[in-house]
Amino acid sequence: MTDEKTNKNKLIPLFMIISGIIILILGITMVQTGFAGLDNIDPTIGLYIGGIFTIIGGSLLVIAGIITFFFDDLKKKYIRMLSNIADAVEEDRRKNKEENKK
Repeated sequence: MTDEKTNKNKLIPLFMIISGIIILILGITMVQTGFAGLDNIDPTIGLYIGGIFTIIGGSLLVIAGIITFFFDDLKKKYIRMLSNIADAVEEDRRKNKEENKK
């Protein structure tokens, strides 16, 4: 049962990586098409700029997929660290409240 859960958890980051690569390829194609059309009067500057943003989005998607695929433990440690910080802040507030009452 744990193998199925592990495979299911690894499936989403794998799809993120694959779709990010596809989006990168589409962004590169958009930039090439927009750059080739800059000689003409046609308004292809939108393709060029849109392609740049698509490349940025695709690369961020690939990076996020890689991080979630390989560093799942890092995410758990990060959440634990944030909860410890929140507990410490709450405890400090309680102490300050008790000192102000005295």
